[in-house]
Amino acid sequence: MRFYKSIIVFFFLFSVAATGQHSEIGFLGGSSYYLGELNPSAQVINKVRPALGVFYRKNTSKRYALRFGVNYAQLAATDKFSSTELSQFRQLSFSSNLLEGYGILEFNFIPYQINNYTTSSFTPYVFIGAAAFWVKPSVEGGTTELEKGDVIAPSMPFGFGVKFNFIRNLGLAVEWGMRKTFTDEIDGLSETYNSGYQLSNTQNKDWYSIVGITLNYKILTKTDHCPGVIN
Repeated sequence: MRFYKSIIVFFFLFSVAATGQHSEIGFLGGSSYYLGELNPSAQVINKVRPALGVFYRKNTSKRYALRFGVNYAQLAATDKFSSTELSQFRQLSFSSNLLEGYGILEFNFIPYQINNYTTSSFTPYVFIGAAAFWVKPSVEGGTTELEKGDVIAPSMPFGFGVKFNFIRNLGLAVEWGMRKTFTDEIDGLSETYNSGYQLSNTQNKDWYSIVGITLNYKILTKTDHCPGVIN
């Protein structure tokens, strides 16, 4: 199946050594947007919506970390922002809540650890992993409104960001992440309309993105309270 790469990455995350230097808990606040038939290019002004999340991070070294979390977001788009002939014919829009659970592997370009003066106080980083998400799109057009059924599908999150030391055991990060999905049903469009026109291209899968700021707290261990010990 086409999502086999996501499954491989998912198991790879658990094959990384479980012992790490520190763990962190945190939350994310930001925005989300969708790419698909109703937003065929990166027109992020096409109904950007809020996103929130919580996560747990296990640092396996000063360069690598595993992160597991849950995000809640909203997705929406409309044909009104597009000038293509098909968009002008359809005049449709959609909206949906989104719930996502994920596991990702992070790589820091510079050795980094919160509140550790032997490492850099900031680092750019990249991430890749596996996720599963749920949406229930509602489609509107003209005087009609149609709520589609639940869609549960896998996705492959990847992106980049920058981590910073903030205050003592608090860290900040700014990140942008895309989600490659393996379904064309996020926007709820069917393949054909009652007049016979094709509304969606099932060969071109939907994407969604979450951009945000994270605030995370380093969970202290016994070694953090011992003078002269640096992890």
